[in-house]
Amino acid sequence: MDFTAESRQESPGGPETARESEVLREEDMKHYETKKRLKEKMEEIRHVIQEMIRENERVPEMERLELKEFNVDDEKQRRHDAMMEEEVATVREKIQMEILERCYLRDLLKRDCWDSLQVKERAVKAFHTEHEVTNYALKERPQKELDELKRVENIRKKELAADVNQQPKVGADQQTQEVFEALSAVASSYSAELELSHPHLYDQFSLRITEQKRNQIVLLQDVIHRIKVALNSKFDGVYKQKVQEIARVKERNKQVRELLDELEVAEELWEPSLNDREVPERVFIVDHSEIRAEKYLTPEQQEEEERKRLEEEKRLAAKSDNVRGRALDDMMEGVLEVKKDSILKSEVPQPEFVLAKPDNQWTDEEKKLFKEYDKKVKELDTEKDKYRKSLENEIKSLQKATKDATERFDDGLKKLFERKIKSDMAICQEELKIKILSYSILMEEVMGIEEKEHQSKLGQMEANMKKMGEELQKFQKDVEFSHESFDNIVAEDKALDKEFRKEFSSLHKAMVDQLYKLFKRRPRLFFQLYSHLASWKHYMASKYYFFSYFSLPRGPKKNAMEELDAPKNMPEGVNATVWEKFCHVRKNKIDSEQNIKMKASLLAEMQASLHQKQEENQVAQQDIQHFKEQLESMRKEKQHFLTDIMVQFLLKQGQVEVINADFIPDYSDSVLLHRTVVEDLNQTIRNLGEQKIAMLMQTKDFRKGIIQVEWDNTMRRMQIEDLKSKERDIQKLRLTEDHKEYLKSDSDSRVCKQATSMKEALAMQQKTYLKDVKHRKEKIRSLRSKAAMKEQKNTALDKQIQDMHVTVSQMRHIYEASAMEENEAANIEERYQEVLLLRKLKDTARVQMEKLAFLGAEAERLGMTNIPSLVQSKYK
Repeated sequence: MDFTAESRQESPGGPETARESEVLREEDMKHYETKKRLKEKMEEIRHVIQEMIRENERVPEMERLELKEFNVDDEKQRRHDAMMEEEVATVREKIQMEILERCYLRDLLKRDCWDSLQVKERAVKAFHTEHEVTNYALKERPQKELDELKRVENIRKKELAADVNQQPKVGADQQTQEVFEALSAVASSYSAELELSHPHLYDQFSLRITEQKRNQIVLLQDVIHRIKVALNSKFDGVYKQKVQEIARVKERNKQVRELLDELEVAEELWEPSLNDREVPERVFIVDHSEIRAEKYLTPEQQEEEERKRLEEEKRLAAKSDNVRGRALDDMMEGVLEVKKDSILKSEVPQPEFVLAKPDNQWTDEEKKLFKEYDKKVKELDTEKDKYRKSLENEIKSLQKATKDATERFDDGLKKLFERKIKSDMAICQEELKIKILSYSILMEEVMGIEEKEHQSKLGQMEANMKKMGEELQKFQKDVEFSHESFDNIVAEDKALDKEFRKEFSSLHKAMVDQLYKLFKRRPRLFFQLYSHLASWKHYMASKYYFFSYFSLPRGPKKNAMEELDAPKNMPEGVNATVWEKFCHVRKNKIDSEQNIKMKASLLAEMQASLHQKQEENQVAQQDIQHFKEQLESMRKEKQHFLTDIMVQFLLKQGQVEVINADFIPDYSDSVLLHRTVVEDLNQTIRNLGEQKIAMLMQTKDFRKGIIQVEWDNTMRRMQIEDLKSKERDIQKLRLTEDHKEYLKSDSDSRVCKQATSMKEALAMQQKTYLKDVKHRKEKIRSLRSKAAMKEQKNTALDKQIQDMHVTVSQMRHIYEASAMEENEAANIEERYQEVLLLRKLKDTARVQMEKLAFLGAEAERLGMTNIPSLVQSKYK
């Protein structure tokens, strides 16, 4: 099988044609069974060899063979080993290069991100919570930055000294200055609260030029550095405090362990330690516990390790043969100071007779000794309890001290965390100032560049405009000259027309008129040209026809004129001399008209060009004006940007009165007012409110008085109506004799009569009462006699019921004993009748009991009615 693989490796190209591949497949199929048998045989041999290797491992070392003895093909094994060693060397070289690359990357990162830091970032974690505080990582400030800071501070010192020498402003400027000073007093960041603000910082309202803004950025960067340094100093103090606290906790835990060992109590103690965030240097230290892979040692390293191990064993053997140490161990158990025995381990020795004799054989002396022994045992137990309690109290005090100290540290860490939050806020605020200033400087530079570009472009446009103006003036002069020439030609043409009749004044007027008509006649092509030139609006068309006419060959034009000058066109009565003169005059006239037409065409073209140039000049002027407006707008925008300074303030929640509709309020249309303005406005609103309330109170009191008067008037009117109705009733009242007598009699007589009548009524009521009482007593006696009779009847009925119960039970026993079938129906009927009778008797007894209860209640009610009542006597 291996030979086949090697042969195929020698010819990797394989068969190139389908026929050869088909032949190979047939060969494979032919020898398939042979190959299969060879594979099976090789597997058997492999299993046998592996079994021999396992058996070789189990035999003694002296009888054990080397693994190379089991190689079937040594040459092939050597080739395989050489190939493996070559691959191992390649892999080792690759791994070494990767390690070297990573080491370089590690050194590069360490140099840039760790070694370059003057203050490394670390954290301090609380003892009892997951809360932690980190410091600020700081790089060493370059000398260039320090020189720049020193330069800016010197500039600011000179500026402040110059500001002190200036005189204070007066009038409106003084008021504006006071407002700026009041606004400047508002804090713009927490750096002032942290007392870390730079004394040379510019006021936010005085930052107008670029140099001031750049200096302000340098000073703000120094403020940020100061904030970080101040926080780091406090952080270092807290970090040292934690290290000290951990050392104290370890010392207390050591004492607690000694006390627990003395008490023989196993308890796990809480012992804090610094984590990797608190000691970031651990990142560069690799502990053996972090390496999970087995360490590979080369043969040279293995020999070195073995040599070190032997040297260590020799050193320990030499140390174990220390005579002085053995003597110290024998005499004082390895310590120079003998520790006192603990009270808890001390025991009172028991008397010997306690174990030797039973207690009934003890003598008096032995009993006395045992009592003393018992007393000592009790005293020792008492001392042990006291000592144990004292140790426990000491352990609790140490643990409490540890807890209190760590809690105090956590409280201090919380304060440091609050300081860190304020420092972060202050840094963000100062960085926001720097961003604002940088943006302002950038925008100022961008605006300056745009302004320069616009100025350069405007200069080019103005130069082009000047050149165009000069060309326009020159061309305008040419047009005016052409116009004057054209006017002269037209005047000459009109003069020819006027002089026509003078030339033929010797002829008859009718003949002159006929010749004048022929004088106005023109060839057909020329007439078309003339008709198109009749209007200046058809300049381009006339120009085309004009040049079409003059571009014709000379023959057709001569023929057209000869046709007009032919004798056949000569009117009657005109001789040849006059006709020739007429043709000459007409030819001059036609030539003059043609010259006018050419001049008119040229003048129209020049005027169109002049109009076009004027329009271009006007467009250029508009563009220049537009550019000037843009430049002015840019300057105004730049001036507005420089004067509209963005300032930063720290305002409390009550001082911001902007509607917070979104997450971030929109301050684009907000106005910053001084506090006194708002307070004065609030005071004015408060005064107006108080005045309004006072006026409302007056209005309410006045309205209340009106309502009171109206109510009094209404009450008086109603009283008047009542009195009038009473008067009418009195007037309509009819008096009887009793009324008259009552009115006539005095009050004493009326009282005497009333008393007499009341006595008579009282006597009558007493008499009636006694009569009713007597009647009721008789009724009670009769009811009681009836109740006694009913009780007797009920008693008799109860006896009957008991007898019947006995009878019924006897009859039931009898019927049950006899159990005769023929008497079952009769017994059932009889039992049913007895049950009905029993039920009737029970119902009767219940009804009688209800009647007795009713009679008793009625008797009680009658007894209650015997008490006299004044109310009843009043209404009887």
